[in-house]
Amino acid sequence: MVGLAGLLACLFFVLDLQLPLGVANAVLYSTVVLLASASQYRWLPIAAAIACSLLTIIAVPFSPRIPGLPSWLEWVNHLFSLFGIWAPVVFVYQRRRTELLLKESNERLERGVEARTADLAASRLALERSEEQLHTLTGRILTAQEEERRRIAQDLHDDVNQRLALLMLDLQTIGRQIGSSPSEAQENVRNVLKGLEALSDDVRFMAYRFHPSILDDLGLKAALQRLLDDFSTRTGVKALFVHQPLDHQLGKTASTALYRVVQESLSNIARHAKATRVEVEVTLEEEGVVVVVRDDGKGFDQLTVDRGEGGLGLLNMRERLLSVQGTCEVESIPGRGTTVSMYVPLARVAI
Repeated sequence: MVGLAGLLACLFFVLDLQLPLGVANAVLYSTVVLLASASQYRWLPIAAAIACSLLTIIAVPFSPRIPGLPSWLEWVNHLFSLFGIWAPVVFVYQRRRTELLLKESNERLERGVEARTADLAASRLALERSEEQLHTLTGRILTAQEEERRRIAQDLHDDVNQRLALLMLDLQTIGRQIGSSPSEAQENVRNVLKGLEALSDDVRFMAYRFHPSILDDLGLKAALQRLLDDFSTRTGVKALFVHQPLDHQLGKTASTALYRVVQESLSNIARHAKATRVEVEVTLEEEGVVVVVRDDGKGFDQLTVDRGEGGLGLLNMRERLLSVQGTCEVESIPGRGTTVSMYVPLARVAI
């Protein structure tokens, strides 16, 4: 690039010696400067401009004159040649300065974007950690709740219910002893026995609601079957239970979560759906257990669930399954019933 610029400068100098005034040479010398600016050397345009200026000045005494032309006009033309040589230098360096400022501005912008991206990533990570901590805390609360329910159910069964049974035996003994007593006393004893029997049934049912022992003893399928039978007896709604054989035994936490969500779903059906038929289906997929509860009730607006306005019941159902890495989806169409789909991955299953 340097050699080509030097060769052109020499050729233009020879041409300058042949032409008068030197005006045309200014444009040619500017070409040499522009060519030098294409080089990677930042000093080359100035060096080319200085060399071309010296060649222009040297050529002044040797350039031919036009007869009758004032000498001042010749000098003006040579000065114009110098302007034509240095104008590209100013343009090139101004352009380089603008490019440098633009580069610095882009670098500052990129650093700002990187910093902002890092802040967003940190905020997102903090949010994910907060959500994870919230799910962990929810899981611990639900686990503690279930443990407390299990303890209360055991106390009710082992203490209160046993004491009621002893009282019933005592009253039966008294009834036999006062066989000759007035009929009114015998009737009162019978009433007490009926009351105690009803109380015993209520306590037994309460214990079952707190934590059904069948869930620990016989597993999820048997507990769901019992739950559906009780639901159908209490509400008169026809209930169908469809299930596949489970090769894996669900752990306590996962089984309890699924059981409670089904229980909450049936409670919602009894209170709001006005259904005549309920179906509970349990299937085993390759990576998890799926439980689906369907009813043919009146349904509700799906947007209510999508906007998170479904109340604490639906929120509790989802949080229960989130605590065991599961999911809960609710689909409903007004007038066409509701479907609640639950999923628990097999990673939470104890073989």
